[in-house]
Formats: sequence, structure tokens, C-alpha cells
Amino acid sequence: MGCTGSKLVAAEPNAENNPQQASFKNQMGGDTAPLKKPRQARLSLAGGYSQYENMNQGGQAFDNESGRNHLSPGVPSGVAIHYAYLSQRGHYPDQPNKANQDAVLIRENVNGVPGQHLLGVLDGHGETGAECAQFAKAKLPLILSGDTTLPTDPPSAMHAALVSTNDQLHKAPIDDTLSGTTVCLALIQDRILYVANVGDSRAVLAQKPFKKPATAADTDAVEGEKEEEKKASATTDNDTTSNLIALELTADQTPFREDECERVQHAGARVMTLDQMEGLKERGVRCWTNEADCDGDPPRLWSPTGTYPGTAFTRSVGDSVAESIGVFAEPEITKIEITDDMPFLILASDGIWEFISSQKAVDIVAECNDPAEAAQALVSTAYKAWLKKETRTDDISVAVMFFSSAEDRGRGI
Repeated sequence: MGCTGSKLVAAEPNAENNPQQASFKNQMGGDTAPLKKPRQARLSLAGGYSQYENMNQGGQAFDNESGRNHLSPGVPSGVAIHYAYLSQRGHYPDQPNKANQDAVLIRENVNGVPGQHLLGVLDGHGETGAECAQFAKAKLPLILSGDTTLPTDPPSAMHAALVSTNDQLHKAPIDDTLSGTTVCLALIQDRILYVANVGDSRAVLAQKPFKKPATAADTDAVEGEKEEEKKASATTDNDTTSNLIALELTADQTPFREDECERVQHAGARVMTLDQMEGLKERGVRCWTNEADCDGDPPRLWSPTGTYPGTAFTRSVGDSVAESIGVFAEPEITKIEITDDMPFLILASDGIWEFISSQKAVDIVAECNDPAEAAQALVSTAYKAWLKKETRTDDISVAVMFFSSAEDRGRGI
């Protein structure tokens, strides 16, 4: 049984003795404002917009952003990449001027190395979430490109870059006590893909199902495999419309994961829903099952004695107060070789994933002719899905990369 919801009137922290509690209460609307439980996995609070990278380029800050390009492989056996990205500000009727707190990071030919590309999606949260996301977007490629281990040990370099960015954000003139950002970072070195993830943005790779070549001697066995494939496809996603499988390269880092829940509890966090904090449900009992059934009241992290920070994630860049209860910027890293059976990669913030499954996203992209069309289709579908369920939408950001091999290029693909 999932967590059912109601409104929470903020608990009464001792503001004089606990500035973090006072800050949390002010962000959430003060003493008199009841809280509606957000469906998204993090607290999306009002915030301003920073121009860290745009100031360096002499540009202006933006609410919506898009772009596209074609990247040639570094070696003949590598993959060529056609990519496009789109970031759309959320629709907030009560906050019409709320800034887009998402960011998309693109760096082509990192350190001048052909075929070495960096792409990422960041999803800020909290009062200064936009500034946190822009800060990380600017710092990460600088730190990563300056790491001498990048050519030989990309996972170590990506890990160090995220941890260092987190440390520098704490020292920057940005209040990250209750604000921060997710980071889902993809590094491509010719055919090798590395994905480093902090938070609940997601990377999904499309893959063709493996099929053993048929021979006259094992026709019956192959037919049996086809029946099993049909059964498997029926149980994975009833809405599947393509012949591609969604391979999730990241796992959302939230208390829904038992390993993450136990880790932060060992660090001192209390993990409870808002209903439990309000006393509407018994404390100390795991009343949630999965994100789909939580009814907008996900498990959150609370200090041992206070009503803060209330984060619904277990890892982030920023969120300095939450570090004392186990929230950190240590990434989970995946390495995979891009084969000819992997036509595209999707990186997206949870504005996409809130109402669209990984398999559904792959099916949508599979119907598109190019990554720009795919990015637009994903954002449009997610936007409509939000408005069917809510009166608002989250910020929605996605980067789509189409891969083509030497054989594909020889055929003009």
C-alpha cells in the first residue's frame, strides 16, 4: 500500500535556536501556510536565476534553451553523434516568474580530443537551485578537463570533479544550505560511454534485443525463444511500441532504494513521509512501497531532532545542511561500450520521468527522425502528462544523442 496524502501544516521549529529550521520554514511558506505535497521527488522552492556561465560568455540568462549539432568520431571505428537538447521552464500558476532551475551541459571534443564529448543534465532545487545548477554546469567541465587522469581513468576523474564541484559550491557566495542540484553526466570517448549520476535525473540507453542466429537445426528452439520474448515484452511495459529495450544506466538515488535508505539512516537521518511527520501515520514504519504508489508523499530525510531539511533524494551537489545526515555528491558510475545495437541515449531531468517510463521514452524517440524532433516530442509528451495530473509542470530538460557507426555512415545514415 502506497503513501496516501494530505496537507501538512509546518511543524513549529525553534527558529531562534535552529537557523536551519527557520530557513526551512520560511522557504515553505512560514507558520500559516499549509503545504501541498509535491509529486516530484524534491522540494521545488522559489529561486532566482544566475548567469555564471553566460556572464563569462557575455550572454543573457534564459528560461528556455535548445541546441543541436553533429559530432564526428575521433577514430574511424568510433561512433558519430547527432545530438539535440531542449530545456523548458515549468508552468507554475502561482509563481509566473519562477526561473528554470534545470540546466543542460554540452562540451564537444573535451581538451581538443576528437571523439571525447561531455553531456549532462542538471536539475536544481531550493531557493537558489538555479544558481547551484549553473555553478555546477560551469565548474564541472573546467575541473574535469584539468584532471590529468581523464584520458586513462575517466571514472576517477568524473568522481573527483563532482566531489570538488560540491566542495567549491559550499565555499561560493551561494546559499546552498537547503539548495542544490542533481547531475547526470555522460562522457563519451569514441565507443566507450561513462555515466556519472548524482540524484534522480536519469540516463537511458536504447538497445536492440539480442537474437541468436537461427539455423535449420534449432528452428524449434528459436520459435520457443520468440514466445518467451513476447511474454517478457508484455510484462516489462504494456505501452511498448518499438522493438527497442530501455536500458537504464542510472538508478534514482532516493529513499525508495533500500540501500540508499539504510545508508542515510546509518548517518543519522530520520526517513519519513510528510504524513508521518504530521502524525497522520505511524512513525518508524516503512509506509511507502514505490514512487508510483506514493500519492505525492515520498519518503524524506529529516534531522534527528528537527523538521529540516526534508529532502526526497539521498545524493546531490550542494545541500550542505543535509550532508550531516548522509546526503553527499559521491556519484554512481556506469561504463558501457556503445555497439551498433544501441541507436540512441537519453539524458533527462525528472520533469520527463515523473510521468513517462524509461521504456515509453525510448518508444517515443524511436518514432522520431532526428534528435531535435525526439527532444521536442519528449518534452511535449511530458508537459501534457503533467497537466493531466496537476495544475502545474516541473522544469523539463532532455538531451538526446543518436549514434551512427562506420557501417551506418557508409550507407549514408
